[in-house]
Amino acid sequence: MGKILGASKVTVRYQVTIPEEVRKQMKIEVGQTIVFTEEGGKVVLKSDL
Repeated sequence: MGKILGASKVTVRYQVTIPEEVRKQMKIEVGQTIVFTEEGGKVVLKSDL
């Protein structure tokens, strides 16, 4: 397992907040599209296509 950068609880509408440390490392900005992919049985978050 890699370094844990944060955690977020799933809301009743299945929404999550991206932890601040992850937003900073990935340089995620308001309005940006985030892509979820499956790689080797893991879900990977990507900040650009």
